[in-house]
Amino acid sequence: MGTSHRHTPTVVGEPNWGNASASVTAIARAEEELDSLDKELERDDNADEHSDDNKYEEVKKETKTAVSPDCIAKRQRQLDSQIRRNYHHAVRNLVRAAGGRGNVSSGGSRAVGHAGVFIAGGLVSAISEIVKNGLTDWLSRRGVHSLEGKSCQDVLDLIREYIETGVAGMDNTAANEALECVMDELEEKIGDDLDSFDAAMAGVLASDDLKDLLDKFFGMYIYSHLSQDFKEKLEYEKGTKVMNETMNEIKDLIMDDIQRSRGGRDTATIDWGTEEGKAFIQQEFDRIIYILSGNED
Repeated sequence: MGTSHRHTPTVVGEPNWGNASASVTAIARAEEELDSLDKELERDDNADEHSDDNKYEEVKKETKTAVSPDCIAKRQRQLDSQIRRNYHHAVRNLVRAAGGRGNVSSGGSRAVGHAGVFIAGGLVSAISEIVKNGLTDWLSRRGVHSLEGKSCQDVLDLIREYIETGVAGMDNTAANEALECVMDELEEKIGDDLDSFDAAMAGVLASDDLKDLLDKFFGMYIYSHLSQDFKEKLEYEKGTKVMNETMNEIKDLIMDDIQRSRGGRDTATIDWGTEEGKAFIQQEFDRIIYILSGNED
C-alpha cells in the first residue's frame, strides 16, 4: 500500500517529528476503537429489533457480553477528547520539528512555513492588485491580453498558476494544495459573471472574507503537511479505511478550530501592498498555529 509518489519529510529523525507521528497513530487507534463501539451499538439495536423473533436467543448470545449504551457513550466521549488532544499534539510537534512557531510563521523554515507564507502573500497581493488596477490590467502585465472565451474559472486558474510560480519543493506541495482549496472557495464567492469579477474581488478585500480565506489557507496548509508526512505510514500500518477516517477527522478538527477562532483585527483598513500587509499575514499564521497547537507552544 501507499501513494504513487513517496513523500519524504525533511524533518524525519527529529525527535518532535517522531512525537507527531506517534500522536497521529494514537488518533488512528482511537478511530479503530470508535468503529468497534459503533458496531457494539449496532448489535444492541439488532437485539432489540429481534426481541420477538425466534432468533432472539441467538442474538442474545452474541450481545450478552456487550457493555451498556451509557458506558459506550462515555467511552466515545473519552475517545473524542483523546483525538482532539492528540491532533493538537501532532500539530505542535510538527511545528517544533520544523524549528518552532516563530520560525515557521515568519517563513524562515524551509521544512514548514516558507512556501505557506510565500503563497499566502502571493494570494493577497494578486487580489489587492486586481482591486487597485483592474483584472484586465493585472492579466495584461502577465501576458494575457484578452478575456475572450474565458470563464471565471479560467481566470482563477491563471491567477493560481501565477501565484504558484517561484516556490519549489515538498513544502510547496502543501501550500499549493491549500491554495487550491481557497481558490475553490473564491470561485463560489465570485460566481460565473466575469463582468462582476473586479467588484467581487473588491468585496473580498473590503470585508472579513480575505482574513477568512487566509485562515482556511493556513489551516489546510498545516493539514496538508500532516497528510504528506503521515498518511502513507498510517495506511501501511492501519489500512486505507482507518487512514482515511483518521485524516478526515484531523481535517474536520482543524476547520472546526478555525471556524471557532473567527474574529480579531479588522482587516478592511490594512494596506496589503506594504510591510503592514506582510506583517499581518505572518501574525495571522502565527495565531492559527497557536490555535491548532491547542493554545500551547
